[in-house]
Amino acid sequence: MKVKITYLEQSGFLLEWDKTYWLFDYYRGEIPSLDNNKMLVVFVSHSHGDHFNPEIFKMFNKHTKLSFIISSDIKLDEKAMVKYNITEELSSHIKSVKPNQEYEISDGNKDSILINTLKSTDMGVAFVVSYKGKIVYHAGDLNLWVWKGEDKQFNNNMKANFQKEILKLKDLTIDLAFAPLDPRQDDWYRLGVDELLNNANVNYLFPMHLWDKLETIQKYKDETDNKNLSVNIMDIKKQGQNWSLEL
Repeated sequence: MKVKITYLEQSGFLLEWDKTYWLFDYYRGEIPSLDNNKMLVVFVSHSHGDHFNPEIFKMFNKHTKLSFIISSDIKLDEKAMVKYNITEELSSHIKSVKPNQEYEISDGNKDSILINTLKSTDMGVAFVVSYKGKIVYHAGDLNLWVWKGEDKQFNNNMKANFQKEILKLKDLTIDLAFAPLDPRQDDWYRLGVDELLNNANVNYLFPMHLWDKLETIQKYKDETDNKNLSVNIMDIKKQGQNWSLEL
């Protein structure tokens, strides 16, 4: 099963399957031209500005075969609908999702897209998406956010909360994983990815949330003993870079 993946900065990725597109956490960057005959599913993990750009709602003007999967921490009340120019017709294409729930939508043809959510250790949700026997994980801001500036209690609570969620992926085979590798965490930048790889069987890992310090990926690879890992850690060099993978 083929998929084309395009990097759109920070935690933003576009996945193109045979019958559908998935756009995750669009922030900025040039979205490739899309085939209007394919279903477009837009995922937003939470409200932070580097994960949620309200410009996504304008895509409905050109692409009516569209579903929005929006974390419930993004409040789309009447005031917000006016602000974002969300019409009644457009609102019918928006599904607000909460942590630790399961949702099912159509790919626009005969197949279902099954979406499970995890609770983020920051805001919103992470997505575990099953489609035609393949599994895609997009972490949003679900990460082991240990910081040198925080006290021991905060960091211990963070570890407990993260491990509670990541254990839900125990022994799961994940075809594509998109997970934070945040250089701002200094020596602890790798903790979340390490825990993910220790629990799930990941085939392809796309590090994200790099704050334009893409060299962090090579640093991680240099500091990692790959002998015990079957994962392919993907190098990201620039916005707009794409990969075609056979899963």
